Amino acid sequence: MNNCRIYLVLFLSVNLSILLGHVAGTKVLQIRGIPTAKSSLYTPDRDFQCLDGSLLIPFSHVNDNYCDCADGSDEPGTPACTNGSFYCENSGYKPRYIPSTWINDGVCDCCDASDEYNSGKECPNNCNELGKEARLEQQKAEELIREGNKIRVEMIAKGKQLKADYQARLVKLRAEYEEAQLVKKEKELLKTQAEERESIALEKYKPAEPEQPAAEEGDEEEELQESDAEDYFKLLDSDNSGTITIPELQTRVTFDKDRDGTVTEEEAMYFLSNKKEINLQEFIDEAWSNMKPFLLLEQGVFKPADHNEEEEEIHEPVEEGTEQEKEDDEGTEGEDVPGEEQGKTEEPQVQYDEETQALIDEARVARESFQGAEGFVNELQTEIRKLEEKLDREYGVEQEFASLDGECFEYTDLEYVYSLCMFGKTTQRSKSGGSDINLGHWNDWSGPEGNKYSKMKYDRGLTCWNGPARFTIVNLVCGKENKLITVTEPNRCEYAMEFSTPAMCNPSTQLPNSHDEL
Repeated sequence: MNNCRIYLVLFLSVNLSILLGHVAGTKVLQIRGIPTAKSSLYTPDRDFQCLDGSLLIPFSHVNDNYCDCADGSDEPGTPACTNGSFYCENSGYKPRYIPSTWINDGVCDCCDASDEYNSGKECPNNCNELGKEARLEQQKAEELIREGNKIRVEMIAKGKQLKADYQARLVKLRAEYEEAQLVKKEKELLKTQAEERESIALEKYKPAEPEQPAAEEGDEEEELQESDAEDYFKLLDSDNSGTITIPELQTRVTFDKDRDGTVTEEEAMYFLSNKKEINLQEFIDEAWSNMKPFLLLEQGVFKPADHNEEEEEIHEPVEEGTEQEKEDDEGTEGEDVPGEEQGKTEEPQVQYDEETQALIDEARVARESFQGAEGFVNELQTEIRKLEEKLDREYGVEQEFASLDGECFEYTDLEYVYSLCMFGKTTQRSKSGGSDINLGHWNDWSGPEGNKYSKMKYDRGLTCWNGPARFTIVNLVCGKENKLITVTEPNRCEYAMEFSTPAMCNPSTQLPNSHDEL
């Protein structure tokens, strides 16, 4: 009888050592592998309910090294369940969960050595040392955020002031634009009247009218050109919307005026007569004349005159011994003729009477005045459009990024120089020379929900050879200065930049969570 009682006591002692970890205080029994907050779910005096609610098992089956629950919740302190997790308390440092399969595997994963309780591996408890290092790092991070936030507050004030300035400037420009439109109409009327008087005065100096068939031929050519314009409009209207837009022109290298590899919005606006989109009639009336020379240049029809041919043509009449030279010599005998003028054939200039010349001069001045007024209207229209874009753009919750608009930053690695122009574009240039490669134009913020302004997306960059268009994701981090820190290419045609800025040093969202253990 006494032997049976001894065996029973030993059996209970062994099971308790398996079920229980250590005593927390004097009353609460701590189950191995779970935090104290979950102790109420593991009560030895009643059956255990799997945490997913799938099964009810005797409590003696908890931590018995056999997986009963589908979610592994009955074995928090053993490696029996491959989908279970083990809680490292790590007093003095950061608590953490590790996979159950790491328990007693001979590797020290918990700094308090609690995961290797039965492997024979001697693990030192170095949580206090790690906690000390972590506290120092945390203090540095908090100091960085506090210092950066001082600059962030200044950026917020500057951003809000910029927004107010943009709004005030826009109101002023719109008033100037209305006035400039009236001036332009007045100048246009004066130009039309002056040109009518000029045209009437020049009637007596006009050569004989060409024969009617030639005029008909010119009409056919004009019809043909209008037909070409309609065909080209349909080609550019890739989405068949009935209008041509800026993005549609930006996909075609034909409209790259400065040949830098990118069709900018300004270049596209030039061909669209400073409009964001145009219909067919507007295309024929306003845009076709601007596009046609570039289209002809692309097709190889329009070519600059060859310098050698021009030179040869100019000097051909003065070859020694030609009949023309003899006639020129006879006609200019006794006169001083500069050598460079010899042999040149000039069109006879019409000598207008004084009244006609005055009307011609008047018309010329009127045209120049109208062109100036028209140019000023276009300039105002462009500036108004840019200000409207800035006012519509998101610059963060408190306008903290507004002052960065237009600022450019560079980063250099072993091969390339990268550039990030905030709210503009990203580029790459080889250190050995060559032109910039466009890695993307500003698109939008792309951070996760709740932290939207932590990432920026730049897309529609130069298309890779047999690949997609390049794009860049910019990750923003807290820093005391605005600086491009790193650039990588994680995948082909995909670029990742990291940019530090005080605008991200917001104590309410960036200060790390403090732990009691630390």
